[in-house]
Amino acid sequence: MKIEYKDVHVRLGGNEILKGTEICSHEGKIVGIIGANGCGKSTLIKTTFGLVPFHQGDVTVDGKSVRDISPRELASMIGYVGQDSACAFDFSVSDVVAMGLYARRVKPSNSREIIQDALRELGIEEYADRSILSLSGGERKLAFIARAVAQGSGMFILDEPTNHLDIRHQLFLMDYLKACGKTTLIVIHDLRLAAHYCDYLYMMTDGKVYAQGDPLTALTLENVKAVFGIEGYAYNDMNDIMDFSLFTKEAVKKLP
Repeated sequence: MKIEYKDVHVRLGGNEILKGTEICSHEGKIVGIIGANGCGKSTLIKTTFGLVPFHQGDVTVDGKSVRDISPRELASMIGYVGQDSACAFDFSVSDVVAMGLYARRVKPSNSREIIQDALRELGIEEYADRSILSLSGGERKLAFIARAVAQGSGMFILDEPTNHLDIRHQLFLMDYLKACGKTTLIVIHDLRLAAHYCDYLYMMTDGKVYAQGDPLTALTLENVKAVFGIEGYAYNDMNDIMDFSLFTKEAVKKLP
């Protein structure tokens, strides 16, 4: 499955938020979208689902414009979790996960198994009967991701999925996304997680892509300084594991 954002322009409140953004997923890989606050990352992915309209360009899924795809069909193709983990109604966690079945045509007898499997995959099966309102922000985020898993779609689009999660659950979630093998597009702020887990990165600034490539190519000293106003870079450590370091005295020693 492939999603492409082609020359996407968005104007909101008289301001041009996206200025010809071009981004593409990679089959079976994790593609990260990074950039400073307000650069248009979340706005871009919201155009996929009509949450934000675009006035120029197109968003396509397997070559078909999202304008020509019904909401139910799109939900069967893409599991989406936004930044907001708020919930207005007192549903059980199982009920929230069951909402993911809207996009699937499954027998009622199979629904319970699908829900239980999704909860188990995210490690929250003990929350099944708890109220979604009783959970912490991080626990609620895991429940919403379990809902996306229950959709059975071939692709995830996740907007800051590690937000509100403690470090253990951040690593658990990113390990899960890496192991599941689904095509994944992820907005992420933690540059260490981005360097370690993402196969490809798009670095955005001022509504357009500033740099792209694998973490070593995208997260250079020059690019990080230009986009984030800090000095840092991605590197391979002695065990050939990708990491990101701020430009400290220790980091200087690791420069090639």
